[in-house]
Amino acid sequence: MAEVSDFCYLVVPHTHWDREWYLPFEQFRLHLGERVDGVLDTLETDPSFTSFTLDGQAIVLEDYVEVRPENEARLRALLAAGRLEVGPSYVLPDEILVGGESLVRNLLLGRRVCRRFGVEPSNAGYLPDSFGHPAQLPQILAGFGIGTFLFSRGLGDELDDVGVVFRWRAGPAGVVACQMLPHYDNFARLTWFHDAEQRVRAIVEHFGDLVRRAGQEEIVLANGSDHLPIEPELSAILAGLESTFGAAFRIGRYDEHTPATDALPVHEGELVGSRLQNVLRGVNSARIYLKQANERAERRLLSIETAAALRTLREDAPYPAADLRLGWRDLLRNHPHDSICGCSCDEVHRDMLVRYEQLDRTLDFVEGEALGVGGSLVNTLPFRRRRVVDGSLFELDGFCGRRPEPLERETPFEPEAIAELLVFEDEPDIGDLYTFCPSGKATSAHLVGSSHDGDALVLEHELPGIRIETTIRAVPGLDRVELTSVVENEAEDHRLRVRIRSDAGGDGVRAESQFAVVRRPLVPPAPRAKWVEPPVPTAHTLGAVALGPLVLLTKGLPEYEASPDGLRLTLLRCVGTISRPPGLPTRPVAAGPEIATPEGQCRGTQVLEYALRFDGDALSDAELLRASQDYRTDFLRGDPFESPLELAGDVVFSCLKAAEDGKGLVLRVFNPNPQPEALTLSVPARRIRLDEEADVDGGLELAPGEIATFLLW
Repeated sequence: MAEVSDFCYLVVPHTHWDREWYLPFEQFRLHLGERVDGVLDTLETDPSFTSFTLDGQAIVLEDYVEVRPENEARLRALLAAGRLEVGPSYVLPDEILVGGESLVRNLLLGRRVCRRFGVEPSNAGYLPDSFGHPAQLPQILAGFGIGTFLFSRGLGDELDDVGVVFRWRAGPAGVVACQMLPHYDNFARLTWFHDAEQRVRAIVEHFGDLVRRAGQEEIVLANGSDHLPIEPELSAILAGLESTFGAAFRIGRYDEHTPATDALPVHEGELVGSRLQNVLRGVNSARIYLKQANERAERRLLSIETAAALRTLREDAPYPAADLRLGWRDLLRNHPHDSICGCSCDEVHRDMLVRYEQLDRTLDFVEGEALGVGGSLVNTLPFRRRRVVDGSLFELDGFCGRRPEPLERETPFEPEAIAELLVFEDEPDIGDLYTFCPSGKATSAHLVGSSHDGDALVLEHELPGIRIETTIRAVPGLDRVELTSVVENEAEDHRLRVRIRSDAGGDGVRAESQFAVVRRPLVPPAPRAKWVEPPVPTAHTLGAVALGPLVLLTKGLPEYEASPDGLRLTLLRCVGTISRPPGLPTRPVAAGPEIATPEGQCRGTQVLEYALRFDGDALSDAELLRASQDYRTDFLRGDPFESPLELAGDVVFSCLKAAEDGKGLVLRVFNPNPQPEALTLSVPARRIRLDEEADVDGGLELAPGEIATFLLW
């Protein structure tokens, strides 16, 4: 068995700063002022207290100087001296529920804010409290020159295969992943409990053999937790531990942790398990209205950004960089995990809706400037699209605008066969905003009416306290059937889903993720050991799921469940508390405070949009994602134009934007396919790193899973 003296210890004092959670932002911001005051006082008076970590997110710098402008010079001095670690992110996001571009922009804005305060961001990918991690995160971090990833949640039975320190690879890039043992508060509250010696012994007893098996000599001890103040006595405590154990204990930063990398095992794929810590993916379906608002905001922001970039490329017009940066800032402020996950007090989520409204106003202005006030439809995706707009079908080439003209002929269709695929199911939920917990069997809705509305079939279903009106439209010329369910919900503590029947069989599904399509088994394997939080049958998607030929497309509905009889899509999950006390059958330990959230019951009218295709077996991964983009991305309106940019190849468009330094335009695409793909561009371009800070080798061929960023000139 490992002994304490077998290791050295990097002790990282920090505070994990949930910007808003069980209190709204304005109240937590005042607490932040007090906490950072204490940090500045301690670091200035105790040279042996060498550093403090401000939770990996640069937004705390902005928030602090708003409430303590008189202390900005003190803050800057300690940052310049390297005694405050901050960044690399702008906020600590939920990495599962936001788009891949949002994760990239989070790091870009985090770097910009750090540099505005005169410091480079931390070089550690510190994401301690995210509820799981997407498969492409290693490539995103590596694209910013970040080589180490420190995390607490997400490890499942991969623990048996790769241990607690491993290489995590995505496409051609990767990072060294380090599981914090067992959490980001493993060495917190020492002066409260006076048990530092027992804490060290317990960590080594439970995890020392895992660390030694990974070939590591250093253990990271995280001296902090949610909103905790600095412990000024830490230096003295560590001196005592050195005397007791004869081992080295030093205060440091997360980016000073340099794990040994010889012969590390390799992991590829997402990290969404809960063997060592809760992963709490019931948040995928908490407050669905937030997920819908975020989906609309992300897609609209990317579309308008693309339109502005095309105008710059076409006319050499000024690019509204400052306006769009403001838009990204407002969006990212809704992406902290407690915010976008919907697991905070009601006041927090009301504030989020205000931010989305503010973003819309900003984008209204930028859209008018970029596209004019014409009535043409503008396609900001680089492929030909067909869509029903106000009852007429239009076809637009990629990256272009066209003046709409109505079709002269209607073709009848029979949507009743589609209706037979659908079953609405509702089941009681005694869980909370973090976790679904059933307390009875699901009940199927009764069909109480059907009618035709032009080219659409309208179905009416009822359940106790719930009325559902679903419009089904299958227009000739479109390769999908579009459905809109309007739910009048007066029921509480329940989960409403729609089951899409399929007898396609197969052993797995394909689901859209950040810059990727992930493959998941139809029936998840049974855990090899006892997990802290039992695994759940539901999973997440950014917008597309394929089960054999059946393809489900969604707009802001991220939770699904796959089974041999088809797919179940969560439409609503309605609960009324942040966290239940310990003892839920689906989550034995608590996840947060027990605070009532009546608005989490989502009473009233909810409009839910999704679509079906039946050609999934014929779609490559890239084609599946383009189908998702096509469904989720609205046309803009403005003056018609012909695009100066054309791109071709079985790759997926991500963004077209101005370079961060204002010198040129940046194009980002990715290859989700399992084989290399060649890209063709109509303008000169060179490869650059994801963070736009360096050129990289490589031409126009993308390796499997590769994200490629190009500077256009």
